[in-house]
Amino acid sequence: MTQVTQPTKAQLIRQLMGHRVSKLQHDYLDSSSPFNSEAVAMLARLRRCKADEPGADPSVWAVTLADIPDELRWDAVASPAEKAIHAGFVLYAVHQQSQRVGVHRPGSPLGSAVRELAQARSRDGKPDQSVIQRLHQVALANDESGRLYYLRGLINLLRSEERPIPLDYARLTEELWRLGDPYQDSIRVVAQWGRDLHNRSGSTKTGEGE
Repeated sequence: MTQVTQPTKAQLIRQLMGHRVSKLQHDYLDSSSPFNSEAVAMLARLRRCKADEPGADPSVWAVTLADIPDELRWDAVASPAEKAIHAGFVLYAVHQQSQRVGVHRPGSPLGSAVRELAQARSRDGKPDQSVIQRLHQVALANDESGRLYYLRGLINLLRSEERPIPLDYARLTEELWRLGDPYQDSIRVVAQWGRDLHNRSGSTKTGEGE
């Protein structure tokens, strides 16, 4: 008998976020899609949301809270996974604003995106240190609200480039979950950001685990 391996929480978050963001992005970019106007309106509503207030706006529940697997939910309050999924959608909506190319790209981690941005804004061949400092602020934030505040500002910079620098929002959402769940290793996340930031080879291999 073949034993069925149950997906980990990390895998569930990546799968759910990857599927939903990809669909939302497709519908937003495809003007011929019957869901185009709905996607445009949803992104506008998401941008008005606070990234650290999951569930506060009923108009986005269908995207941020619907059909969350039981393993990712808590009964009385928003779980770390639900908070991360909500934040991931809000940040994606900010990033995608007014863009005609998709900003969600699997395999584009935060550290690598910041490296690309710093190089794009380099002077005399040296990466823009103010951009790198912004990632440091995200990594060193003392609480979730501060982290999301700095992250939203950084994503606005990624969006402001002539050709926006993309992010893997499934991966970023998993990382936000790890940072917000006391049972996960938050140091693992920020260390990976540092590796990706300073990894000149461009390789971003990392294991998902639990």
